[in-house]
Amino acid sequence: MLAAVDVRLAASSEMSAVSSFLRDRFHLPAAAGFLDARHLAWKYWIERPDWNGSRSFTARHDGAIVAHVATWPTRIRLPDRVIPAAHLIDWASDPKYPGAGIWLLRRVHRNVPILIATGGTDITRRTLPVLGFRPFGEITSFARPLRPIGQALTTIDRTWRLPARLLRNSVWRYAPGTAPPRDWSAAPAEPHEIQDAIWPAPSSSRAVMARDAAFYDYVLASPSTRHRLFALRHGRDAAGYFCLAYARHVARIADLWVASSAPDDWTAAFRIAAAVAAQTRDMYEVTAWASTALARDALSRAGFRVRDRSTLSVLGDASLLEGRELHVQMLDCDAIFLAADEVSYLT
Repeated sequence: MLAAVDVRLAASSEMSAVSSFLRDRFHLPAAAGFLDARHLAWKYWIERPDWNGSRSFTARHDGAIVAHVATWPTRIRLPDRVIPAAHLIDWASDPKYPGAGIWLLRRVHRNVPILIATGGTDITRRTLPVLGFRPFGEITSFARPLRPIGQALTTIDRTWRLPARLLRNSVWRYAPGTAPPRDWSAAPAEPHEIQDAIWPAPSSSRAVMARDAAFYDYVLASPSTRHRLFALRHGRDAAGYFCLAYARHVARIADLWVASSAPDDWTAAFRIAAAVAAQTRDMYEVTAWASTALARDALSRAGFRVRDRSTLSVLGDASLLEGRELHVQMLDCDAIFLAADEVSYLT
């Protein structure tokens, strides 16, 4: 039966068919934000500076979609080159067509030398090694409460543990406080206002994901999740930037970079990002990711708590990275907009 399966890109005119397939496979209501037409168009078909054409790949039998996967493009920066890469998202398959999903993975892998996987369901985590993905570090999820009472009033996890969680989160809220360091500041910025020297830069020990104004123009145009870009200053000097993605009552530090390797500077940046997140009154928690030792240490020192750990995996020639740590943020996959319309706390 697989011999009759046709693998091809989905055009924007086929949005309805793609949406129906994903709704059935993921058991979603028709009104789910995940299936909003503007959101799907932005994810799969609106032009991006780092990918040409459609980002929705389908396997079909007799014209009907039987498997789907989409790419979230990334570019890995090394000191001497940029390597195209991609994170796979919205991967679904009809069980009557075993192997169709693997065909799609191979089709995507023809476009880029490296595929990246972060987290996922238990089934996904067990499946990745079978597909050839190999561990290449760890993603640590951090969070800290901003308004414990508001969090307690809106959580869906209303069990007998709720009073204890409220007490614990009240302690975590003020240990340490979220007030930014006095010599650091942050201000809203447009992508073109970020200096080229401030975008993430690789080193002998660290590879980074490429950023530029064109990429951020795309991100800030998201119709489903509000993003805001902020420029960081240390005294009078440009020091870095961060981006907040706003889910329901949760502000996600979708991206953060400091043009420094000093732990104190990274700690200050995460503290001020948390302080900016707290300025929005209906934000009750702030979350962040770390994939490097520097970021993990800085988040811990800034009062964030470890809430989860997952394997960072790659498929392809990992030797291209020459043993460097890979600095990965939520902005490098669909974590920036997953469950944006749901209430989900990590603390």
